[in-house]
Amino acid sequence: MRPIPFTEFRSFLQQLGYVQKRNPSYCVFDHPQQEGLLAFRLYGDDEPVLPLDLERTRAFLDLRGVIEAEDFDAQLLRADPTA
Repeated sequence: MRPIPFTEFRSFLQQLGYVQKRNPSYCVFDHPQQEGLLAFRLYGDDEPVLPLDLERTRAFLDLRGVIEAEDFDAQLLRADPTA
């Protein structure tokens, strides 16, 4: 798995309809039509997202029918950021 910078991760979630809400100690992504929140520690824009955060986000989105796990992998984890 390639490292995913937080800025790319945030953009991916926003394309799925999630809106970022930030406070001084963490950030949350909320979706106006989905139940549940995605909460993360604060990341710097270029900081790689921890594999555990990627794994639980993948499972969360798959279980809620937002995006299938295989599509998550193809669009984010295996995507070529230079393409």
